[in-house]
Amino acid sequence: MKALVILAAIATAAHADDKATAEKYFRAGAQAYSAQNFEAAAADFDEAYKTMPLPEIAFSAAQAYRRLYRIEPKPEYVQRAVQLYRIYLDQVKTGGRVGDAADSLGEMQRELDRLKLSAEPAAPAPEHTRLGVSVTIRDQHVAASALREIGDATGAAIPGLAATLDGKPIEPFALIDVDAKEHVFEVHADGYVPVIKRVVAITGQSQLIEVELQPKLATITVTTEPGASIQLDGRPVATGPAEPFEASAGKHLLTVTLRGHEPAGRELVVARGQALVVSAPLVATSRRRVVPWLIGTAGVLVVGAAITTLVAIDRDDEASDLRAKIAGGNRPTSDADQYDADVRSRDHFVDATWALGAAAAVAGATAAALYYFDEPSAEHLRVTPIATPNSAGVSVVGRF
Repeated sequence: MKALVILAAIATAAHADDKATAEKYFRAGAQAYSAQNFEAAAADFDEAYKTMPLPEIAFSAAQAYRRLYRIEPKPEYVQRAVQLYRIYLDQVKTGGRVGDAADSLGEMQRELDRLKLSAEPAAPAPEHTRLGVSVTIRDQHVAASALREIGDATGAAIPGLAATLDGKPIEPFALIDVDAKEHVFEVHADGYVPVIKRVVAITGQSQLIEVELQPKLATITVTTEPGASIQLDGRPVATGPAEPFEASAGKHLLTVTLRGHEPAGRELVVARGQALVVSAPLVATSRRRVVPWLIGTAGVLVVGAAITTLVAIDRDDEASDLRAKIAGGNRPTSDADQYDADVRSRDHFVDATWALGAAAAVAGATAAALYYFDEPSAEHLRVTPIATPNSAGVSVVGRF
């Protein structure tokens, strides 16, 4: 009983390995098909079918051979397409791509009849020592279990994709005959970090090496006021004036804030590897623009208070002199009247000094409060769609 359990576990693990291998070759075939490299697609689908003889893989391989025959009309391609379409139709009676398979089989069979050939299975191909590279990109998901009948317009090619083997250009996804030794792959694509891999080829085996390309980060430089806080998608990234910072490709919301200035914002769309420079001048808030006026007003009031203080002191000195003279006796009545007038004037200017001083203190305190507590938030920024005859995008409430 224990032996049966062990055998079942081994069989399950082997099946999982076969499925993973078939999926790897199938993904490569699908991407080669998208890139219009039907020779590589046919070879990859054949390897997938060899590992897991599923009708979906047979149909996909037949599609690749049919398209390849249209480019390079070799008899073995049309024979292989007929064999694979028949395998599919023998196993799938309804649903799937039965209609397409039947139509394509009829087309390929007519070609065989025209060439006066049969669809007898070809002799088994000799074992090859082959290497190939299958490329995926990190920000473009490829389904791991996409073992489905492939269509004529499947997926999208990777822009600028190129590969070399030992320094010589090769077709990505294609299996290349090599010597049984160590080889070096190098893969490039527009906007992605190049990858270099070393692989040892094994005699009589085909190996498809999977490479995942990592997107290059964009760099953003923001020119703005010293001390300004720069945020990307709500996360602080720099303080102005700032060194360039990195960001992933796609849309981002850039905000710049500084105490006493209106917050500025912009929605950016950056490409992989792009170097972007953004100018973000900031405008003082209405509160901050009032501060110099308040300070000036406070200064004028202080000067006024100083003048009234000097006048009050002068009036007090005059009143003191008259009081001393009156106390000595033998003074005219007019001196008493003048004394009363000087005292009233002194008191008036003292009151004015207190009023002007209080007003200056209020103006100064208000200016200080407006200066130190004027910290506008970027939370009120609103992104709204805009469109022009030549472009479309968004604007943000704020100013750049």
